[in-house]
Amino acid sequence: MDAPVCRRLGPSTLVILCLTPAVSARADDSADYLRRDDWSFTISPYVWAASLKGTAAAVPGLPDIKIDASFKDILENLDLAAMALVEVRYRKFGAYADIVYTDISTESETPRQVLFDDIDVDSELFIGTFGGSYRALEGERGFVDLLAGARVWSVDTRLDINGGLLDDQEIEDNENWVDPVVGVKARFDLGRGFFLSGMGQVGGFGVASDLTWDVFGGVGYQFNDTISAFAGYRHLEVDYQHEAFKFDVELSGPAVGATIRF
Repeated sequence: MDAPVCRRLGPSTLVILCLTPAVSARADDSADYLRRDDWSFTISPYVWAASLKGTAAAVPGLPDIKIDASFKDILENLDLAAMALVEVRYRKFGAYADIVYTDISTESETPRQVLFDDIDVDSELFIGTFGGSYRALEGERGFVDLLAGARVWSVDTRLDINGGLLDDQEIEDNENWVDPVVGVKARFDLGRGFFLSGMGQVGGFGVASDLTWDVFGGVGYQFNDTISAFAGYRHLEVDYQHEAFKFDVELSGPAVGATIRF
């Protein structure tokens, strides 16, 4: 635009015309950025070296079974394990699934060894937590998500009773239930690729379990925009009882894994 034309337009109109291309360019860039980042999908396979402690009962008339198995004990008798956290997000909203499946064997003794000498316990455990999330806080250094959903439990227990008055018997029982859960998840970037992450959930509230809760806290490293790794500690408890079935246990131990973002 030549000088005479600029003078005829006046200073205010000239400023608007000069700024318009730059604003439009930034708007286009922002639109492209939002389109790229509106949706995201992450999968986080992990290993949870959890010990198993508590009390279980499945058969009327038999005493409760005390379970105290370290991760080493479980690992020696582990038939199968699969653990993963999957999340899909759209802007501030997300949906997630946290899957834990284990097939483990432990041994328990009766205190008086009258009805039986000992019991071999094979427990096939599925814990699936499914829910939605809302990003309540977000900044340059991290975020806080609010969580709400349901935790699905499936416990398939097989008891091999050895010796005692009951002689050798095999008893199997399966129990399934669903607990409502609410919680919070957060991440804080420490800089240079390192970050802190944590999650806590509580539920049951007498709907199925009297109470279930779990917490995780750890540290991670972001290799690039796609891959990160984390290590921490997780503790989970549940107190459930229905008729003769009782499952009052806790799982706790270190957890390590990786996250892949698509």
